[in-house]
Order: sequence, then C-alpha cells, then structure tokens
Amino acid sequence: MLVFDQLNKGDRNLRIVAWAMLAGFLALAAQLWRLQVFSADRYRATQLTQSFKTVRMPALRGKILDRHRNELVGNVPRFRLDLYLHELRPQFKAEYQKIKQQVLVAKRGAVGGEAAPEENFLAHLLSKFRKHKNAARFTSDEVAAMERRARFLVVSNTVAAVGARMGLSLPLNEEALQRHYLQRRFLPLSVLPNCTPAQVAFVTEQGGSIPGVALEQVAVRSYPNGPLGVHLLGHLRRDDGEGEDDSSFDYRLPDYVGGIGLEQSFDRELRGVPGAKSILVNSAGYRARQAEEVLTPAQPGQNLVTTLDRDLQKEVEKALNSVKAGDERGAVVVMDPRNGDVLAMASAPAFNPVEFIDGVSSARWTNFFMAEPWRPMFNRATYGEYAPGSIFKIINALALLENGLDPAELFTVGADPARPGRSAYHLGRRKIEDTAPPGEYDFRRAFIRSSNSYFIDHGLKLGWEKLLAMGHHFGLGEHTGIRIGEEADGDFPTFSAVQSGRWKQGSSQGVLADVSIGQQITVTPVQMAVMLSTVANGGKVFWPRVVDRLEPADVLSEEPTVNVKPGQLRDRIELPQRVWDLVRAAMRDDVLDNEGSGKASRLKDFAVCGKTGTAEIKGNGRKDKVTWFASFGPYEAPRYVVIVMVESGGSGGGTCAPVAKQIYQYLQGREQGTVKGLARN
Repeated sequence: MLVFDQLNKGDRNLRIVAWAMLAGFLALAAQLWRLQVFSADRYRATQLTQSFKTVRMPALRGKILDRHRNELVGNVPRFRLDLYLHELRPQFKAEYQKIKQQVLVAKRGAVGGEAAPEENFLAHLLSKFRKHKNAARFTSDEVAAMERRARFLVVSNTVAAVGARMGLSLPLNEEALQRHYLQRRFLPLSVLPNCTPAQVAFVTEQGGSIPGVALEQVAVRSYPNGPLGVHLLGHLRRDDGEGEDDSSFDYRLPDYVGGIGLEQSFDRELRGVPGAKSILVNSAGYRARQAEEVLTPAQPGQNLVTTLDRDLQKEVEKALNSVKAGDERGAVVVMDPRNGDVLAMASAPAFNPVEFIDGVSSARWTNFFMAEPWRPMFNRATYGEYAPGSIFKIINALALLENGLDPAELFTVGADPARPGRSAYHLGRRKIEDTAPPGEYDFRRAFIRSSNSYFIDHGLKLGWEKLLAMGHHFGLGEHTGIRIGEEADGDFPTFSAVQSGRWKQGSSQGVLADVSIGQQITVTPVQMAVMLSTVANGGKVFWPRVVDRLEPADVLSEEPTVNVKPGQLRDRIELPQRVWDLVRAAMRDDVLDNEGSGKASRLKDFAVCGKTGTAEIKGNGRKDKVTWFASFGPYEAPRYVVIVMVESGGSGGGTCAPVAKQIYQYLQGREQGTVKGLARN
C-alpha cells in the first residue's frame, strides 16, 4: 500500500520506474507466449527431427607385466588429428551453390548445342543433363552428385591447408570420406592418426583458425622392449566387427582385439568393459553443439602378470639371434622344472607388433610376414612341429631302463664298409648310418656318443607299445595346456593307432627303428621343455604356466586378484630312482665328457646336463636339418631347463649347445651377482 500511496502523491520518477517495470513484465509475458504457444509446433517438430546416437567407447587395455612387474606391454597416449564435418556445413552449402551455378551455365550451353566443358565432373553431369529438356531442373541423382563433389572439395581443401601449414601431405580417400559422411557424420573424421609433438603444438596454437580441426587424445598399445617376446605376448589387430555387446550401440569407436599370444588368449580380461556415450544428432545427421553425454564410463582391463623374466628373455633372444646374424630360424624355451613356470620363450625371426596398430598392407603381409622359409609370424616354440632326433633317446632310455636294460651290458656297433671309421646299423637290406664310431658301447657311452645303432637295436627289442607308452606319459601328441592359443599337438601316435594301421607312417620294423632315434614323429619345443622338466625333477609332469595372476588395474579397486596356482601336476611318472639317476648322470656326462656331443655347453662351477639332436628332413624336393639341444642345470639341484631348436643348423652340438651355454652363463652370473640383476627364483 505504501507504493500506491507514493504514486498517488504524484512522484514523477517513481511513476517512470513503475511504467518501465510494467513494460518489462508485459514484454516477458509476450515472449513466453510466443515460445510456448505460437512456436510450440516448430520446437516440437525440431525435437522430433533430432535423435540420440549411443556410441560404444573402448576401455583402456590392461598391461602385461613380467614376474617382477616390469612392463612388457603397456599403453601410451597418442594425439589424433580429427575433422568435425558439422563445422564445415556453411562451406558445404557455399561450395554446392558455386558448383550448381557452374553446372547450370554448362548445362544451358550443352542443351543449346554448344561444346561442353572439359572438366571430368561437369562432363559427367552433362552426359546426364542432355536427357532433360528443361535446363533449370536437376534430378535427385544430379543433386546428390553435386553435394558429394562439394563435400570432397571443401574437406580436401581443408585437409590440404592443414597439411601445408604442417609441412606434410595428408592423404584423403574420397570413398572413405563419403562413407563416413553417410554413416557417421556426427563423429569426427580422422585425418592424421599419430601426430608428432611439433604437429600437436601447431594445432594447439593455430588450429582454431581452421574450422572443424581438433586434436583427440587416445591410448594406443606400446611395447617398451620392442619385439621382445612378441610371439608369446602377441599383438593387436583392428576390430571393426560387431561384438556380442554391440546390439545396444548405434556405433562403436575404433577398437582392437588380440591377434595372437596372450593378447588373444586373455583378450576378454585385458579389454575391460566398454563404456557408452550419447550424442544428440539433428535431422541432417550432424552432431548438435554441446550435446554429448557419457552414459557409462569404460572400465579398464585387468593387468596380466606373467611368469616371464624380462631380463632373462632379453638374454635368450640375444643368444638365439647370434646363430646366423639375422637369418636365424629357431626357438628357445626356458622353464623352471620345480613348478613348470615358463621363464622365457623366444621364436626367431621376430616382428615388430607396432606395425599392427595402424594396419599391415597386403604386400607387407605377403612379402614379409608370410614369406618362406622365415615366416616371422610363426611361433616355432609352441606351433612348430619338428622331428626330435636324438633328444628322443632320453625317452627311449627311460623306457629301456624301466623294462630291464642292463646299463653295463656291452653292445657292438658295427662298422660301415662304405665309410671308413664310421658305423651303421643294418635292418634287412636297409642301412641306417650312425655318427658314433664302431666299437663296444654300454648305456652311458652309447648315450653320450648318441649311437643310433645302440638305441635302434634295443628299441626294436622293446617294441612299439612300451616305447609309445613312455612318450605319452610326458604328454607327447597332445597340447601342453600353455594357454597362448597357437599350439600344435605334434605327431606322436598311440599304440592302438599303430596297431590298427590308422597312423599314416605305418607299423613296420623300419618305422619303429626310425622312431627309436626320433625320426618319423614330431614334437614341439615346449613339449620338450615339459619332458626335460620331468626328467630333472624326477617324474613330475607339470602343466606349463605362463600367467601368474590377473589383477585390477586400479590398486584401490575392490575387484579380486585371480591367481593361477603354480606347480599343477598333469601326471606323475613312477620309475625307480635308479632309472632317473642313470639318465640324469648320462646327460651330465654328455656335457662333461670329452666324448660327449654336448661339450660345447660346458661351464665351470655350473654342471649343465644335456642331450643333442639332429633330425633330417626330406620331402618335396627339400633336404634340411633340425638341430636340438635339450638341457637342464645345475645337476645337483636343477633350477632351469633350456631347450634350443634351430632350423637348418649344422648339428645339435655345434649349433644349439653354444646358444644354451650363453643362457646358462647369464643365469650363473646372475645367481653369483656378477651380472646386473640378482636372481629372484
């Protein structure tokens, strides 16, 4: 009432303020009426023409670590140069009008009988326009063609301008651009997937002057040790296909899936749980400004802690790569015989997993990755099937001793008349050459001289059933269960398969003679590591373990750690202790004795026990060798098993034993503290 009293008193200033406030309220009411009543239908129609797109966001991939938590595979940030097409719409329209005018002029000239322009695009359109009498009309196909042309010119000019300022040429694929525009124009178009620091600085400083240009930080897989352990660790490949969780998404951002190795076998655990974001898209298919919302944040994948030793892995690969200086083809497996842990695994030649991040060309795939005989993608440690040669005599020896062989009994190795000073075994009309010289042999001497004649003769007397049974106790002919995906069974038959004729090699005495010395059958290096571990520990056949645990990436997470129990038994070979002792002593003497074939692996104060092997490969017009050295050490308390296999080597003793020696030298030095890094086994 006080206000009205003042107005009645004729206060002029107060009257002006009152009328101004009244006018403001009336204007506000009018605007509200316009928005809520007059324009309601228009806003309702606009809302109906907009829609939300749900986009799948990949999670940060978990790391792969060694047994001491050294990073083997991780993630690093990468900056990607993107182009947002919705910010170029005014330029699209302007360029379209420009092209439209050019086409109208050219079209009228063509209809009037004048010569058509020479430009390919205009000539293409004019070939369609001549069918129409009315030069001012365009068909839907003609309009679409001009719009495509306008988009490409604007985007290509923008990309060229960015490239010119950066001092590089940025490629633009027109087909990829048009596909992106039609299917996902609300998302950015990737122009440069990996920007250098200088390019990042340029875009940060000057990118604002170029419409649509933006930087996006993404995480990519990193390999801090290069191709170290690549066949076991694996690589990633681009995953653009639909997954089982993609039905609830309209679109998925670029993602990767494990290609081989642990990356593939534990892909689900490493990938984590994808997130989701919602993008408001208008009727033209462009993203509306400030219309993006994260619905569900992505949950990072678990870290994979392996049983590998990074420093040992480096030494193993260094030793293997010294064989032929870049032309080596082979594999090494180092295992702890006390529990089956794989400490190192190498296959040569290797490859750089970084190549798969941005994709491998078909030419590179054919000419390098799959080129014979190197095949760097091929994991020779688990997937290579090779004749074991004389290292199979370890299994033959165990079977013979179990079934009553007197190790002191002498056997005469006959001379080969065609090769003075050399020996041979005659089976009917067939002559099987022997590298051991003629003479008298007991078990120990036959083993260290790797006499074919001795083990063939006794193997024939032993027979198929007992010899094969011993091999199957070690799991030959079956997966070891190492859980890295790429694993072969090898070719080691059951007795029933041989007896029934199902085994392709047959069941003759000649084939049995070959099998007795490691021919006609095939094994993998990792199978031989399991076998040697069993010999070293006295009969425990372990499932090899390469993963120690899976743990959450966030140390504060309540998600539990999943441990893989070490030392899980697959089988136990019950043999008299005397049998194990005889074979282990013979392997020790194969290295220590000057007659031994493995003497090239001899070390001072570290008793290496080994067996060499050389297997011949014939077929398809090809003759080659596979060389082996199977070993463990030290003799008194075995802690390491080292299997070395080299394709096209000279001999097991000359090619593979020196590789094993380098590895044992490193292990010995580490235990004694004379090399970097103390032993932690």
